[in-house]
Amino acid sequence: MTKTDIFKIIKNQNGSFKESLSKDVKGMLSLYEASHLAFQGESLWDETREFTRTHLNDLIRSDDLSKDVAEEIRHALELPLHQRMNRLEARRYIEGYAKRSDANQVLLEFAKWDFNMVQSTLQSDLKDLS
Repeated sequence: MTKTDIFKIIKNQNGSFKESLSKDVKGMLSLYEASHLAFQGESLWDETREFTRTHLNDLIRSDDLSKDVAEEIRHALELPLHQRMNRLEARRYIEGYAKRSDANQVLLEFAKWDFNMVQSTLQSDLKDLS
């Protein structure tokens, strides 16, 4: 599927974005994140970024979202995913996942254990270097 094929899916015949997209919060968030990976001057992606940013800001202002989803949108609008530090994002995700009522406790404990093991290794490496 090419870039133009994707835009055939999300745009109307007249070239405007389909309003039904704004009802899919996760899809809008993913499309917003993807728009940041475009090369400079790709106007279709620039339009997509503006469309999704506008609608995501509108969603935050409405009271239709859960607190967690609104916070996820605020975080994405603050800084795109690919520009964030992976280790900090992993910790943030683990903390957020722990708050979910449907969290798999075994998976959560493994994620915490893995995070702490990597953290310990990095601290040990830093100690050796200094």
